[in-house]
Amino acid sequence: MILVQNLHLPLNGNKITFILVVMCLLVVSCKPKQKLVNDRSTRVITNNTTKAKSKVDTIQWTEEILVNEISKMTDQPVELKDQYKIALFIPFNTGNYNSNDFVKQGSSEIRFANYYNGIKMALENLKQEGANFYVNVFDSDSENFEAKLNQCTDYDVVIGPYSRNRLKTAADFCKKNEIVNISPWQASSKITSDNPFHVQLRPNQTDYYEAILQDAITKYSAEQIFLLGRPDKTDRGRIGYFQKMASAMQNLPKGQKPLNEYSIELDSLDNEALTYDNIFIDGDVSVFILPQWSSEDEGFLYDCLRKLAIEKTNHSVVVYGMPIMIDSDRISFDYFQNLNIKVARAKWVDRTDPKVQSFRSSYFQRFNALPVSDALDGYDMMLYIGRNLIKDGKTFQFTLDQDRERYLQTAFDVQKVMQEGEERLDNFNNINYFQNRQLDIISFERDRLIRN
Repeated sequence: MILVQNLHLPLNGNKITFILVVMCLLVVSCKPKQKLVNDRSTRVITNNTTKAKSKVDTIQWTEEILVNEISKMTDQPVELKDQYKIALFIPFNTGNYNSNDFVKQGSSEIRFANYYNGIKMALENLKQEGANFYVNVFDSDSENFEAKLNQCTDYDVVIGPYSRNRLKTAADFCKKNEIVNISPWQASSKITSDNPFHVQLRPNQTDYYEAILQDAITKYSAEQIFLLGRPDKTDRGRIGYFQKMASAMQNLPKGQKPLNEYSIELDSLDNEALTYDNIFIDGDVSVFILPQWSSEDEGFLYDCLRKLAIEKTNHSVVVYGMPIMIDSDRISFDYFQNLNIKVARAKWVDRTDPKVQSFRSSYFQRFNALPVSDALDGYDMMLYIGRNLIKDGKTFQFTLDQDRERYLQTAFDVQKVMQEGEERLDNFNNINYFQNRQLDIISFERDRLIRN
């Protein structure tokens, strides 16, 4: 059974607005009184061994043994319940409700309506899998946020909110009350500390850098790799961070810079002067890393790629970059093909995947619209959290690293972020928080973007 509390928005009679509001805030109803697991005492996990010869070919774990093993791993008591209470704090911003905003493509209202629709789709799946959740939906951007939060002292999971300041408040509240706090949207080391109840599902910027560098140095030598940037403090800092990571990955002494650095003269991007000054490697691949990531960098990135496409002539090149390269309207797929661009990305949808096709069909039948990325994001998040909550109980955050299933847009690789000076050992002490580090490298092959 999954119960979802209703959330009322003011309506003004506008038909389009009414449809969208109902789409966003439809109550999920269900049959009363249904157990999470029909018989916990008889649930068995089987591990079949095929290679090693043994008198015992099958190991059977009863629920009691499984719970004890998890307790040993985490140093935390495992509490499995018949029903779990989940609070969703989503920024519907009903206090500043404006019917016109609901028909603006890309508005925050549309974005979070789609996100919530994806959550509802996941809750329906979880219900079919036997979940018994009580879900309460709050508007995190309207008034009385802390009063709403204080209603959740007996909840098992708090998801959100979006606002960084309110997320800090929620993280502290959940730490005090030993409630798992899921942050789907924010990634920062400044949200909370010494808090093993806080889980960030968005990778940090440095995780993107590490994914790019790991892929590059696995495939190419350090002599082939060039770090590109402007002659300013920001880009020098980015390049310096890459050098530190490369040195650590190769077990080199501190301070050593194993990768090539190349400073882009900005004036050369706008005239006929050579930007890259014949740095290309004859007879081998030249690998360029552009660490710029914000929308403010878009013009610079476009100009760098445009000049690179002109000046490389017959030389082979590979370019690594951040998600802005895919998101940019200025950077066409011609550049992806001609420059062999590879991008680190947390979420990517393969529309040929049967699971994605099935979801898109079900979503359209339910909401009379095709799902956008936010809908898939909400679906993946809720399915991931829900399944692990059912499996491992209230302290499921300690075993999230065991779930590497590929969902619609992503897999999850949630790891412990240790307190400063602590080794990342296989223990559960001195945890600052948990963070998802899963990233894919996306490239352009066979006339389409694919996940490597």
